[in-house]
Amino acid sequence: MGRTTPTARQSIERIAESIEKMCSLMNSTDARIARDLVAKGRKRSAEISFSAIDPETGFILALLLEIEKEILSIRERT
Repeated sequence: MGRTTPTARQSIERIAESIEKMCSLMNSTDARIARDLVAKGRKRSAEISFSAIDPETGFILALLLEIEKEILSIRERT
């Protein structure tokens, strides 16, 4: 018997695939930004996998963390 519940990593990939479909409808600038966000979310997939958090919630939290890090980095440079 196979696994019926997707792993966190599989859920993250499903989210990424859905966003990629959306990108095909976006203008090129927005699509690039969306793809960059997906890359940021994937960057923390191991942490999401090992936590008990829902993968979709973990993906959003990962995005928020990465965006906040960029904001802090910009603030420190100015």
